[in-house]
Amino acid sequence: MTTQRLIGLWLCSFFVLTGCHSAPQTDSVSKSESTAVSDALANPRTGRQPVVDPHNLLQNPSFELGLDGWKWLDWSKGWSAFKVSLDHAYDGIQSLHLPVISADKRPTVVWGGVQELELSGDIPECIEGYYYVENWAAGNWKQYLQLVVIDLSHDLGPGMGQAQLRYIVSGSKEPPLTISNASYLFAEKERRDTPVLNRWTHFSVNPRQDYIKSWNYTPGKGSKLRVLFEARFDLHHTDIPARADVYYDGLYFGPKSAERCADLATDARDW
Repeated sequence: MTTQRLIGLWLCSFFVLTGCHSAPQTDSVSKSESTAVSDALANPRTGRQPVVDPHNLLQNPSFELGLDGWKWLDWSKGWSAFKVSLDHAYDGIQSLHLPVISADKRPTVVWGGVQELELSGDIPECIEGYYYVENWAAGNWKQYLQLVVIDLSHDLGPGMGQAQLRYIVSGSKEPPLTISNASYLFAEKERRDTPVLNRWTHFSVNPRQDYIKSWNYTPGKGSKLRVLFEARFDLHHTDIPARADVYYDGLYFGPKSAERCADLATDARDW
Protein backbone atom coordinates (compact mmCIF):
# COMPACT_ATOMS: atom_id res chain seq x y z
CA MET A 1 0.00 0.00 0.00
CA THR A 2 1.47 3.36 -0.99
CA THR A 3 2.29 6.15 1.45
CA GLN A 4 -0.24 8.38 -0.28
CA ARG A 5 -2.97 5.74 0.16
CA LEU A 6 -2.09 5.35 3.84
CA ILE A 7 -2.30 9.10 4.33
CA GLY A 8 -5.63 9.11 2.51
CA LEU A 9 -7.00 6.45 4.83
CA TRP A 10 -5.74 8.37 7.85
CA LEU A 11 -7.49 11.48 6.57
CA CYS A 12 -10.70 9.51 6.12
CA SER A 13 -10.69 8.48 9.77
CA PHE A 14 -9.92 12.06 10.82
CA PHE A 15 -12.80 13.44 8.77
CA VAL A 16 -15.27 10.64 9.53
CA LEU A 17 -17.94 13.14 10.58
CA THR A 18 -17.71 15.18 7.40
CA GLY A 19 -17.31 12.41 4.84
CA CYS A 20 -14.36 10.72 3.19
CA HIS A 21 -12.86 11.91 -0.12
CA SER A 22 -9.44 11.77 -1.72
CA ALA A 23 -8.79 15.18 -0.10
CA PRO A 24 -10.69 16.69 2.84
CA GLN A 25 -13.72 18.71 1.76
CA THR A 26 -13.45 22.07 3.43
CA ASP A 27 -16.85 23.68 2.94
CA SER A 28 -18.22 21.67 5.87
CA VAL A 29 -15.32 22.31 8.28
CA SER A 30 -15.87 24.94 10.96
CA LYS A 31 -13.26 27.55 11.94
CA SER A 32 -12.49 25.76 15.20
CA GLU A 33 -12.12 22.48 13.34
CA SER A 34 -9.81 24.22 10.85
CA THR A 35 -7.39 25.17 13.62
CA ALA A 36 -7.48 21.62 14.96
CA VAL A 37 -6.71 20.22 11.50
CA SER A 38 -3.73 22.56 11.04
CA ASP A 39 -2.39 21.60 14.46
CA ALA A 40 -2.84 17.88 13.89
CA LEU A 41 -1.30 17.28 10.48
CA ALA A 42 2.48 16.91 10.67
CA ASN A 43 4.61 16.15 7.64
CA PRO A 44 5.38 12.40 7.83
CA ARG A 45 8.98 12.91 6.64
CA THR A 46 10.04 16.07 8.48
CA GLY A 47 7.54 16.34 11.33
CA ARG A 48 6.82 19.96 10.36
CA GLN A 49 3.32 21.16 11.17
CA PRO A 50 1.64 24.05 9.35
CA VAL A 51 2.20 27.33 11.19
CA VAL A 52 -1.02 28.90 12.47
CA ASP A 53 -0.02 32.58 12.37
CA PRO A 54 -2.63 35.21 13.31
CA HIS A 55 -0.67 37.83 11.33
CA ASN A 56 -0.95 35.88 8.06
CA LEU A 57 -3.43 37.55 5.71
CA LEU A 58 -3.70 34.40 3.59
CA GLN A 59 -6.36 31.82 4.36
CA ASN A 60 -5.37 28.15 4.46
CA PRO A 61 -1.73 28.99 3.57
CA SER A 62 -0.52 25.38 3.80
CA PHE A 63 -3.48 23.85 1.91
CA GLU A 64 -4.35 21.41 4.68
CA LEU A 65 -8.00 22.39 4.16
CA GLY A 66 -7.97 21.59 0.47
CA LEU A 67 -9.05 24.49 -1.73
CA ASP A 68 -10.59 26.51 1.10
CA GLY A 69 -9.82 30.21 0.57
CA TRP A 70 -8.21 29.72 -2.86
CA LYS A 71 -9.51 30.20 -6.38
CA TRP A 72 -8.24 30.47 -9.93
CA LEU A 73 -9.25 32.97 -12.61
CA ASP A 74 -11.76 30.73 -14.34
CA TRP A 75 -13.18 33.72 -16.25
CA SER A 76 -9.88 34.10 -18.15
CA LYS A 77 -9.23 32.09 -21.33
CA GLY A 78 -5.53 32.07 -20.45
CA TRP A 79 -5.93 30.21 -17.16
CA SER A 80 -6.21 26.56 -16.16
CA ALA A 81 -7.29 24.92 -12.92
CA PHE A 82 -4.96 23.87 -10.11
CA LYS A 83 -5.09 21.01 -7.64
CA VAL A 84 -4.23 20.20 -4.05
CA SER A 85 -1.73 17.36 -3.81
CA LEU A 86 -0.51 14.79 -1.30
CA ASP A 87 2.59 14.05 -3.41
CA HIS A 88 4.80 16.74 -1.86
CA ALA A 89 4.44 19.07 1.13
CA TYR A 90 6.79 21.43 2.93
CA ASP A 91 4.72 21.37 6.11
CA GLY A 92 1.66 19.28 6.88
CA ILE A 93 0.71 16.78 4.20
CA GLN A 94 -0.75 18.82 1.32
CA SER A 95 0.39 21.54 -1.07
CA LEU A 96 -0.84 23.55 -4.04
CA HIS A 97 -0.08 21.64 -7.27
CA LEU A 98 0.17 23.50 -10.59
CA PRO A 99 0.28 20.90 -13.40
CA VAL A 100 1.90 22.84 -16.26
CA ILE A 101 1.45 21.22 -19.68
CA SER A 102 1.18 22.51 -23.24
CA ALA A 103 -1.78 20.35 -24.15
CA ASP A 104 -3.64 22.74 -26.45
CA LYS A 105 -2.96 25.59 -28.88
CA ARG A 106 -3.01 28.45 -26.40
CA PRO A 107 0.29 30.40 -26.60
CA THR A 108 -0.01 31.61 -22.99
CA VAL A 109 -1.42 29.57 -20.11
CA VAL A 110 -1.31 30.34 -16.38
CA TRP A 111 -1.86 27.96 -13.48
CA GLY A 112 -2.14 29.64 -10.11
CA GLY A 113 -3.69 29.89 -6.68
CA VAL A 114 -5.35 33.27 -6.07
CA GLN A 115 -6.63 35.12 -3.03
CA GLU A 116 -8.20 38.58 -2.75
CA LEU A 117 -8.08 40.53 0.50
CA GLU A 118 -8.65 43.97 1.97
CA LEU A 119 -5.90 45.67 3.96
CA SER A 120 -6.55 46.84 7.52
CA GLY A 121 -3.45 49.08 7.39
CA ASP A 122 -0.46 49.66 5.12
CA ILE A 123 0.56 46.71 2.96
CA PRO A 124 2.82 44.37 5.00
CA GLU A 125 6.53 43.99 4.27
CA CYS A 126 6.69 40.24 3.77
CA ILE A 127 5.44 37.64 1.33
CA GLU A 128 7.25 34.34 1.55
CA GLY A 129 6.83 30.64 0.95
CA TYR A 130 8.35 27.54 -0.59
CA TYR A 131 8.27 26.04 -4.06
CA TYR A 132 9.04 22.55 -5.33
CA VAL A 133 9.51 21.71 -9.03
CA GLU A 134 9.86 18.41 -10.86
CA ASN A 135 9.50 17.20 -14.46
CA TRP A 136 10.70 20.58 -15.78
CA ALA A 137 10.84 20.63 -19.60
CA ALA A 138 10.63 24.16 -20.95
CA GLY A 139 12.09 23.68 -24.42
CA ASN A 140 12.18 27.14 -25.99
CA TRP A 141 9.10 28.31 -24.12
CA LYS A 142 9.12 31.24 -21.72
CA GLN A 143 8.22 29.13 -18.70
CA TYR A 144 8.61 30.34 -15.13
CA LEU A 145 7.22 30.68 -11.61
CA GLN A 146 5.69 34.02 -10.70
CA LEU A 147 4.21 35.81 -7.68
CA VAL A 148 1.92 38.74 -8.55
CA VAL A 149 0.44 41.42 -6.29
CA ILE A 150 -2.22 43.69 -7.83
CA ASP A 151 -3.69 46.72 -6.08
CA LEU A 152 -7.26 46.50 -7.38
CA SER A 153 -8.02 49.86 -5.75
CA HIS A 154 -5.34 51.91 -7.55
CA ASP A 155 -5.63 52.81 -11.24
CA LEU A 156 -2.50 54.28 -12.75
CA GLY A 157 -4.40 56.48 -15.19
CA PRO A 158 -6.84 56.34 -18.11
CA GLY A 159 -6.38 53.05 -19.93
CA MET A 160 -3.37 52.07 -17.79
CA GLY A 161 -4.94 49.52 -15.48
CA GLN A 162 -4.06 48.76 -11.87
CA ALA A 163 -0.62 48.85 -10.27
CA GLN A 164 1.05 45.42 -10.27
CA LEU A 165 4.22 43.90 -8.88
CA ARG A 166 5.31 40.81 -10.80
CA TYR A 167 8.01 38.83 -9.04
CA ILE A 168 9.82 36.16 -11.04
CA VAL A 169 10.19 33.47 -8.39
CA SER A 170 12.34 31.33 -10.70
CA GLY A 171 12.74 30.17 -14.29
CA SER A 172 13.68 33.39 -16.09
CA LYS A 173 16.67 35.71 -15.92
CA GLU A 174 14.90 38.59 -17.67
CA PRO A 175 11.40 40.11 -17.60
CA PRO A 176 9.42 37.79 -19.88
CA LEU A 177 6.92 40.41 -21.05
CA THR A 178 6.52 44.19 -21.29
CA ILE A 179 3.36 45.36 -19.52
CA SER A 180 2.75 49.05 -18.85
CA ASN A 181 1.09 48.55 -15.45
CA ALA A 182 3.45 45.80 -14.22
CA SER A 183 6.82 46.25 -12.55
CA TYR A 184 8.98 43.12 -12.91
CA LEU A 185 11.19 42.16 -9.97
CA PHE A 186 13.15 39.05 -9.05
CA ALA A 187 12.74 37.03 -5.87
CA GLU A 188 16.01 35.12 -6.24
CA LYS A 189 19.43 36.35 -5.23
CA GLU A 190 20.69 34.52 -8.33
CA ARG A 191 18.38 34.64 -11.33
CA ARG A 192 17.86 31.16 -12.79
CA ASP A 193 16.73 29.92 -16.19
CA THR A 194 15.72 26.68 -14.49
CA PRO A 195 14.22 26.54 -10.99
CA VAL A 196 15.81 24.47 -8.26
CA LEU A 197 14.52 20.94 -8.89
CA ASN A 198 13.28 18.19 -6.57
CA ARG A 199 13.58 20.02 -3.25
CA TRP A 200 11.69 22.71 -1.37
CA THR A 201 13.18 26.16 -1.96
CA HIS A 202 12.40 29.31 0.00
CA PHE A 203 11.53 32.67 -1.56
CA SER A 204 10.61 36.04 -0.02
CA VAL A 205 9.82 39.58 -1.18
CA ASN A 206 8.96 42.98 0.32
CA PRO A 207 5.85 44.35 -1.43
CA ARG A 208 5.66 47.52 0.67
CA GLN A 209 9.17 48.57 -0.30
CA ASP A 210 8.63 47.55 -3.91
CA TYR A 211 5.38 49.50 -4.34
CA ILE A 212 7.23 52.60 -3.16
CA LYS A 213 10.17 51.96 -5.51
CA SER A 214 8.07 50.96 -8.51
CA TRP A 215 4.94 53.13 -8.17
CA ASN A 216 5.80 55.83 -5.61
CA TYR A 217 3.04 54.98 -3.19
CA THR A 218 2.05 52.43 -0.56
CA PRO A 219 -1.28 50.56 -0.67
CA GLY A 220 -3.00 51.44 2.58
CA LYS A 221 -6.03 50.71 4.71
CA GLY A 222 -9.02 49.66 2.65
CA SER A 223 -6.97 48.75 -0.42
CA LYS A 224 -8.13 45.56 -2.11
CA LEU A 225 -5.33 43.30 -3.27
CA ARG A 226 -5.20 40.25 -5.50
CA VAL A 227 -2.29 37.90 -4.75
CA LEU A 228 -1.40 35.18 -7.26
CA PHE A 229 1.08 32.29 -6.92
CA GLU A 230 1.64 31.10 -10.49
CA ALA A 231 3.41 28.76 -12.86
CA ARG A 232 3.04 29.67 -16.53
CA PHE A 233 4.37 29.85 -20.06
CA ASP A 234 4.07 32.77 -22.47
CA LEU A 235 4.02 33.46 -26.20
CA HIS A 236 4.80 30.01 -27.51
CA HIS A 237 4.44 29.32 -31.23
CA THR A 238 6.22 26.00 -31.88
CA ASP A 239 5.43 22.31 -31.47
CA ILE A 240 8.09 21.70 -28.81
CA PRO A 241 6.17 20.55 -25.70
CA ALA A 242 6.41 22.14 -22.27
CA ARG A 243 5.91 20.36 -18.97
CA ALA A 244 6.37 20.94 -15.25
CA ASP A 245 4.86 20.01 -11.92
CA VAL A 246 5.07 22.99 -9.59
CA TYR A 247 4.08 22.99 -5.92
CA TYR A 248 3.70 25.88 -3.44
CA ASP A 249 3.39 25.48 0.31
CA GLY A 250 3.92 27.28 3.62
CA LEU A 251 2.80 30.64 2.20
CA TYR A 252 2.73 33.84 4.24
CA PHE A 253 1.70 37.47 3.67
CA GLY A 254 2.12 39.68 6.72
CA PRO A 255 4.54 41.69 8.85
CA LYS A 256 8.28 41.08 8.55
CA SER A 257 9.95 39.69 11.69
CA ALA A 258 13.01 37.79 12.83
CA GLU A 259 11.26 34.60 11.70
CA ARG A 260 9.58 35.99 8.59
CA CYS A 261 11.46 37.18 5.48
CA ALA A 262 14.74 37.20 7.41
CA ASP A 263 16.70 36.89 4.14
CA LEU A 264 15.39 40.27 2.96
CA ALA A 265 17.93 42.04 5.18
CA THR A 266 20.47 42.06 2.34
CA ASP A 267 17.85 43.13 -0.25
CA ALA A 268 19.70 41.24 -2.97
CA ARG A 269 17.15 42.27 -5.61
CA ASP A 270 18.62 45.79 -5.94
CA TRP A 271 20.92 45.63 -8.97
